[in-house]
Amino acid sequence: MCSAVPDPNPVAAPDDILTVTGLKKHFGGVRALDGASFSLRRGEIHALVGENGAGKSTLIKILSGVFPHDAGQITLNGAPYRPASPHDAKASGLQVVHQEFNLLQHLSVAENISIEAMPRNRFGLLNRPEMNRRARVALDAIGLSDVDVRAPVSSLGIAHRQLVEIARALQSDSAILILDEPTATLTERETTRLFDIVTGIRDRGVTVVFVTHYLDEVFAICDRVTVFRSGETIITENIPDTTPQNIVRNMVGRELEAQMGAATAARIPGDVALSLKGLRVASDPNPAGVSLDLHYGEILGIAGLVGAGRTELLRGIVAADPVLSGTLECNGSAVHFKDPRDAIAASIAFVTEDRKDEGLILDMPIAANIALASMKDISRGGLLRFAREQQIAEEGGARLRLKCGSVRDPASSLSGGNQQKVVLAKWLARNPRILILDEPTRGIDVGAKAEIYAILRDLAAQGVALLIVSSELPELTNLSDRIMVMANHRIMGTVHRPDFTEEGILNLAYGQSDTSPIADLQIEGAR
Repeated sequence: MCSAVPDPNPVAAPDDILTVTGLKKHFGGVRALDGASFSLRRGEIHALVGENGAGKSTLIKILSGVFPHDAGQITLNGAPYRPASPHDAKASGLQVVHQEFNLLQHLSVAENISIEAMPRNRFGLLNRPEMNRRARVALDAIGLSDVDVRAPVSSLGIAHRQLVEIARALQSDSAILILDEPTATLTERETTRLFDIVTGIRDRGVTVVFVTHYLDEVFAICDRVTVFRSGETIITENIPDTTPQNIVRNMVGRELEAQMGAATAARIPGDVALSLKGLRVASDPNPAGVSLDLHYGEILGIAGLVGAGRTELLRGIVAADPVLSGTLECNGSAVHFKDPRDAIAASIAFVTEDRKDEGLILDMPIAANIALASMKDISRGGLLRFAREQQIAEEGGARLRLKCGSVRDPASSLSGGNQQKVVLAKWLARNPRILILDEPTRGIDVGAKAEIYAILRDLAAQGVALLIVSSELPELTNLSDRIMVMANHRIMGTVHRPDFTEEGILNLAYGQSDTSPIADLQIEGAR
């Protein structure tokens, strides 16, 4: 039976392991939590959902001892709970896998997994063989048998780093495991494997808190769901008693179907904005490279599995990674970018998939981050014009509905989705003619996605050329005029909007360019 609205003063049930009552937290004038109340049962998978800025991240940081709450009460196993540090939380049996990675890049995979409990031999020295063995067992348990435990974490891709984070958390005997957007960078196969692991943990009596923006995951794996909005708990329901539409309605307080729906009219593309001919980046094993044309006024999506070479291709285009061979043309003229500054000068903007390390300077103010790519516009005589910086930041923030107390707050104070909006606002401030985006809505809630989709469609209508890589097929089919599918660093084919089917695109992504399920698709340039 569902509970329509969480009790503001819940009484702990016998099977409750943790209760939160009237929790409040303020940051200056911003109310991050405003009386949140909910409970966790032993041995359940409990989803926390809500728009970015709804209070989910703040709650997790309070529960994990990052900072204290201002008012309210938390009980763990019937006793008051107020961890003074993350170490206190872990000692109490509460472990968190954060959305942003907390791995030490220069250490090996095995060292990261065992960092809190390094095995020692009888002489007190590091027992490296045992450390590597434990890491191998941990990775094999989540299906990551292809990763060398001796390799530095810096050599891994985003998806593999996420799985290493999860493997490390699963090493501890936690009573409560909080997973913050654990599947944001995972393939469908990796996600399915993770679900098997998480349900196994649940069946052993561990409580799992599953924070996600993917409602299909909520219904696939979770037992209950709590919806947050504007720092408050709106509703808690058993999964069999609710629907995705009901959850979205409670999350955003408005209907999103019209905004999320695919464009109803096909765009008419203009001239070729960007042309690749046999472009091969340093990490590309395909000697033929990649060829494609991107037109003004169109959205060209690139689909593919993790490891297909999509991110590497985008980074090669903007000279973030070296190019070994091939040609790149802008507006019909050959260009040779030496570094990303050359690409920026050619009116190309690149929104990276890794906002934390490459898209933002987290300790700097939001305003400085938004204006970072527009330094010539905000400086005069070698001096910064802070009023102009403020203007650019406020205009960009308003355009993307950025939720913050002040644009002078550090970027680190924002939720993940609002950080992504800052990255996008930074590049939109330059009014680029070509916009390249790698996972543009990773870690962003459905409401913010709808807003960003509308902005991207509007840019295409204004004649901007957009090249988008996304691991979410519904996102690509929603936005794109064409979808090019990559596998093993090759373009397997191009599918036009009238022929979009997830089955056909996935067949191409798995390298099955001649299988019957896609026989009716208009495949061009398979190579």
